[in-house]
Order: sequence, then C-alpha cells, then structure tokens
Amino acid sequence: MSSPRPAPSCRPRRRPLRGRRGSVLLVAVLFSSMIAIAITGYLRLTATVLKVSQRAIGNNAAVNLAETGLEEAMWSINQTVAGNASAWSGWYVSGTNTGARAFSGFDLGQGVTGKVRVYISNTLTTGAAPFIISRATVTLPNGQGNIEKFIKVTLSLRSTFANGLVAKRTISFAGNSASVDSYNSAKGAYNANLGGGTYNKNDNGSAGSLAVTVDALSVGNADIWGHVAVGTSDTSGLSVGSNGTVGPFGTTAGTVVASAVTTNFTANFPDTTAPTTSGYSIASLGSTTLPRGGDVAASDGKFYYSVGSIGLSGNASNVLHIADDKKVVIILTPTTGTAVDVKGNASIQLDNSSSTLAIYTEADVSIAGNGAVNAGNPANFMLYGTRASSASSKQSIAISGNGNLSGVVYAPNAALSIKGGGTSGGVQGAMIGDTVTLTGNDAFHYDEALASLTTGNPYGISNWDELTTSAARSAVSSYVNF
Repeated sequence: MSSPRPAPSCRPRRRPLRGRRGSVLLVAVLFSSMIAIAITGYLRLTATVLKVSQRAIGNNAAVNLAETGLEEAMWSINQTVAGNASAWSGWYVSGTNTGARAFSGFDLGQGVTGKVRVYISNTLTTGAAPFIISRATVTLPNGQGNIEKFIKVTLSLRSTFANGLVAKRTISFAGNSASVDSYNSAKGAYNANLGGGTYNKNDNGSAGSLAVTVDALSVGNADIWGHVAVGTSDTSGLSVGSNGTVGPFGTTAGTVVASAVTTNFTANFPDTTAPTTSGYSIASLGSTTLPRGGDVAASDGKFYYSVGSIGLSGNASNVLHIADDKKVVIILTPTTGTAVDVKGNASIQLDNSSSTLAIYTEADVSIAGNGAVNAGNPANFMLYGTRASSASSKQSIAISGNGNLSGVVYAPNAALSIKGGGTSGGVQGAMIGDTVTLTGNDAFHYDEALASLTTGNPYGISNWDELTTSAARSAVSSYVNF
C-alpha cells in the first residue's frame, strides 16, 4: 500500500511588494514635483500679471492725475479772467506772477498712491499766453517703483465770435440773392482795394447751427462763400437750391463742397446779464449825443446810462451820436415790448473809430432806417440780448436797413432776423442767436478780426503735449521739482 501524498501547502507565495512600493513612491514624488513646478510657475505668472495690472493702473492713474492738475490750474486761470479774487487760494504765487501747487494723498487702490505737481507761467493772464506743466507721480507697492507723466499745455483766449452767423437751433436763408462772405476790418473797409490788385473780400464766411436735427440749416439759394457747420454727423438735410452755393469762391452754383461742411459742431453760449455799475437814468433817448455835457465817466472810463427806450425816426438828421473817443454803455430797463426802435432815415452813429457803444436789453429790438454806422469796426458796436433761456417767450431782434450796419450781436435766446442793404449796404460783423433768419437780398460779411475779440473770455488749450523723452522732461523739470 502506497504512502499518502502530502497535503498542498496553504502558505501564499511571496510577491515583490517592496519593488512595487518603491515605484509608486517614485511616481508620487515625480507627480508632486510636477505639481509644485506648475504651482510655482502659476504663482510667478500671477505675480507678474498683478505687477503688470498694477503698472497699467498706475499708468492710467498718472495720466488722470496730470489732467486733474491741469484742470485745477485752468479753473484758477479762468476765475482770474472772471475777476474772482480768491482764484489762487491755496497756490504759491511768486513775485514774478508764476504759480505752483502740489496735490498729494491720492489713494488709487491696490496699494497704489499718487501726487501731482503743477506749475503755471502767468497767473495774471496778462502779456504772454500762460502755459501749464503738470507732473504726476504714482508710487506702486512692493518696491515696484514710480510711474511719472509730464504734460505741458499752452493756452490761448477763446473768442465767442470765431464764426459769423451762429444759431443754437436753426439758421435759414430766404430769397435768391442772400450771401455770406468775409473781410478783415483790421485791413480797412469791406471790398476796399488794398493795392496790388488785392481786395478785402474773402471766402471765410461761416454759418452754423448747434442743433442736431438734419434740417437745422437751410441754405436755399444763398451763396455761402466759406463753410457751414451743423451739430450732427447727419448732413442729409443740408442742401442748396439751383442757385445756392457752399464753398470757396468759384464754386459752381447748386453745389455744396464736402470739405466746406463741419459736423458735430459744438459751442457754449451762456446767458448774459447787464452790468450793475451805477450811472445816469434817462427816460427815453432820441436824437442826441452821448455822453451829455457834464456827465462823468465811471472808474473804468465808460459812461453808463439806464434808459427806458431808444426811439429814432424821420429824416437823416435824427441821429443818436456817440461822441469822439467816448465809450458808452446803455442798459435798457424794460423787460417786454420794443425797447429799441430805429426807422425811417434815422440812425445810431459812432462818431469816430475810437467811439464804442454797448447796448444791453431784455426787451425786443428793431433797428432799421440807416442802421448803425460805426466807422466800419463791428467790435465797436455790441448789442447784448439779456433775456434768460428760462423765459417763457423768446426775445426778438430784427436788424435791417438801407445803410451799412456794422456790429456784433450776442443774444443766445433771441429770434434774430437780419435784412441788410444788399447792393446798397450790408451787415458786417458777427451774430449769435437762438434762431437766425436772413431774408431778401441780405449781404452778410463776417469780420475775421472778431476772432481776436477775446476780452473777458475764458482761456482754452491751444497745444497739448505729453513729454515722454528724458530730454523733454529735463527741460521742464526745474518748474515742478518741489
């Protein structure tokens, strides 16, 4: 009998666990290292992005701070023009009439701070036009350094009368012979032969409307030798009749030259008020001469009169004269009705080229007859419409006549109608109204010299320059190193 087989062993076989555990550990280490490298790169990328973001914020903030400094300086300058005695409060003003001021403590977020230093070359706004230098410094966090912006601007006085005919709403031409052109009174009378075949008649006339409706400017059959401006980019409503023209001399009838049209025209024409200087009271003015014998000028050298009305009619001897070399201001006291009425062959006359007349009126005006004769210098005769924009009705100012009317009308809330003398005369100067209408054979001649009529007007920026090079900054750094 054979021996029984031994029972199979129940002990499990040995496996290479240590080797497998080592492989897993190695993979885990490698994977962890990759994750660590990725996280480190991501953190570095995030830090770089944060730095770039902070520099971008700082760069924009520096520009904004420099502009803020410019605005502060502009405010003080224009307040000086307006007569504000505290315009330079907070500024250091030296004996040479230069101004300087630092604005600091700006918290721009994310640890970014800033300051701006401003220099003004002429705080009195007399003599040479002022310039402003603004230096903005933005400090970045975590030792990233500073960002600086230097801006220099040159200023010039603005003229309210840089254009010939301007309406806040609509301007329209009626008739077949109306025309607009220009001349320069500083060179003499309109169309005067200046010698050498040169005439004082130019194609720089202008008519513009601030309105944004396409039909705000109706040219019809008028000839506008110069340009037109509208307050919209849509010029579909601007057209001319078969005899109408917009463009330079020589433009074919029925044509609007594209380059002679300005779109998105904007301007600011605030309400105006009469001066409050005390003067003489007169119930009504007719044919007479101002100033009267014995009248005394105010401290500014002008003669002021509060007047109930101006009425002139009849033959050519009925004239309101402004005496030689005298400056007269007439303030009409009525608020309704017609305060100025000139008709027949009567007129208002400035007796020489140094005489001036300014009329302020809230009531209506009708100047016809032989108009206003003032030695061909429109700036010497100023008519201001003082009715407020909030008034329930519009002021009416009608100017016409057989003679040569030369003057400037500023009445931003008035319905302004102009009827010049056509071939027998004309209207010369500049006009601003709520609406402007030219009828008949009007001939309107814009006086280019009025573009320099800046007295009492604010300053504007004529040149803006960011100084980016080391040489440019070094040239001005002495002004703003404080």
